[in-house]
Amino acid sequence: MGRFADSVPLPRALGSTLREDPGLAQLAHRMARSKACLAAVLPVLPPALRPHLVAGPWDDQGWTLLTRQAAALSKLRQLVPLMESALAQQGLAVPRIRLNALLTG
Repeated sequence: MGRFADSVPLPRALGSTLREDPGLAQLAHRMARSKACLAAVLPVLPPALRPHLVAGPWDDQGWTLLTRQAAALSKLRQLVPLMESALAQQGLAVPRIRLNALLTG
């Protein structure tokens, strides 16, 4: 083998890498929390809106719900109290729900 063979790390499974690296583990937790939030609010939202929603960032200040339809933002703003209630019922209460349009380019 070449002289660099000893310095190249062995490949590891993604799951073990996510668990062992603190930064990646935290990122994985935030992503899972965001997806759980989306799953919790979908049943209380109008069926026509559901396909246009994407789980956005989750952090200590709140959770972001993204929509592919900018026109849906006003309807979603009206439904924030309903979504907050659904999250609380699932044990996923967040300090704030942020709503943003997902820009496609």
